[in-house]
Amino acid sequence: MTPTKAYEALVILKTAGTEQDLARHGAQLEELIKRVGGRMVASQNMGRRKLAFRISRQTEGYYYLVRFQAPADHVAELERLLRLNEVVVRFMVLSADDVSTTQPVATTAAVAS
Repeated sequence: MTPTKAYEALVILKTAGTEQDLARHGAQLEELIKRVGGRMVASQNMGRRKLAFRISRQTEGYYYLVRFQAPADHVAELERLLRLNEVVVRFMVLSADDVSTTQPVATTAAVAS
């Protein structure tokens, strides 16, 4: 069996639809992760936010933060499925190792002083 790693994904969804539609899309994200052999750890709906710039005629998006574990060689398939999903505006999948080693800008600036 392939060893699993911890990952964190930030997914921005289109704002069209009702609250029920958005809940269904969030559940579909979790299903995609399970389909590629992953296991959900946590998910958080971060709500509707304004985008920094217009993406595919969208000025706002619903942000979902998803933490999961999956085999490293299956993450590419998850990214492919997210690219094909018409509801997904943008996404970013990071290894939990990358997330935990980053430091806030304020901490880095204080160390440099």
